[in-house]
Amino acid sequence: MKGYWHCTDCGERIAKDAIDEHESNGHHVRGHFRPDRLLAGDPEMIGSQVNDGDGGGV
Repeated sequence: MKGYWHCTDCGERIAKDAIDEHESNGHHVRGHFRPDRLLAGDPEMIGSQVNDGDGGGV
Protein backbone atom coordinates (compact mmCIF):
# COMPACT_ATOMS: atom_id res chain seq x y z
CA MET A 1 0.00 0.00 0.00
CA LYS A 2 1.26 3.43 -0.89
CA GLY A 3 0.57 6.41 1.32
CA TYR A 4 1.21 10.10 1.46
CA TRP A 5 0.47 12.81 4.00
CA HIS A 6 -1.07 16.22 3.51
CA CYS A 7 -1.13 19.15 5.95
CA THR A 8 -4.58 20.72 5.78
CA ASP A 9 -3.33 23.96 7.35
CA CYS A 10 -0.35 24.51 5.04
CA GLY A 11 -2.16 23.03 2.06
CA GLU A 12 0.87 21.00 1.02
CA ARG A 13 2.06 17.44 0.84
CA ILE A 14 4.54 16.57 3.60
CA ALA A 15 7.07 13.83 4.25
CA LYS A 16 6.27 11.08 6.74
CA ASP A 17 9.04 12.24 9.07
CA ALA A 18 7.56 15.77 9.20
CA ILE A 19 4.19 14.66 10.66
CA ASP A 20 5.22 15.11 14.30
CA GLU A 21 6.66 18.55 13.63
CA HIS A 22 3.49 19.74 11.89
CA GLU A 23 1.22 18.36 14.59
CA SER A 24 3.33 19.87 17.38
CA ASN A 25 2.76 23.26 15.71
CA GLY A 26 -1.01 22.70 15.91
CA HIS A 27 -1.43 21.66 12.29
CA HIS A 28 -3.76 18.89 11.15
CA VAL A 29 -2.22 16.13 9.03
CA ARG A 30 -4.24 13.65 6.97
CA GLY A 31 -3.01 10.44 5.41
CA HIS A 32 -4.16 9.14 2.05
CA PHE A 33 -3.57 5.51 1.14
CA ARG A 34 -3.85 3.59 -2.09
CA PRO A 35 -3.44 -0.17 -2.49
CA ASP A 36 -0.67 -1.43 -4.77
CA ARG A 37 -3.29 -2.93 -7.04
CA LEU A 38 -6.93 -1.99 -7.38
CA LEU A 39 -9.68 -4.58 -7.13
CA ALA A 40 -13.16 -4.56 -8.65
CA GLY A 41 -15.69 -2.54 -6.69
CA ASP A 42 -18.14 -5.41 -6.08
CA PRO A 43 -16.59 -8.75 -5.07
CA GLU A 44 -19.70 -10.61 -6.27
CA MET A 45 -19.14 -9.26 -9.79
CA ILE A 46 -15.59 -10.66 -10.15
CA GLY A 47 -15.66 -13.12 -13.03
CA SER A 48 -19.19 -12.23 -14.12
CA GLN A 49 -17.90 -10.08 -16.97
CA VAL A 50 -16.22 -13.01 -18.73
CA ASN A 51 -17.37 -13.37 -22.32
CA ASP A 52 -18.11 -16.95 -23.46
CA GLY A 53 -17.09 -16.17 -27.05
CA ASP A 54 -20.52 -15.79 -28.65
CA GLY A 55 -20.92 -12.13 -27.68
CA GLY A 56 -23.66 -12.90 -25.19
CA GLY A 57 -21.69 -12.86 -21.97
CA VAL A 58 -21.88 -15.54 -19.31
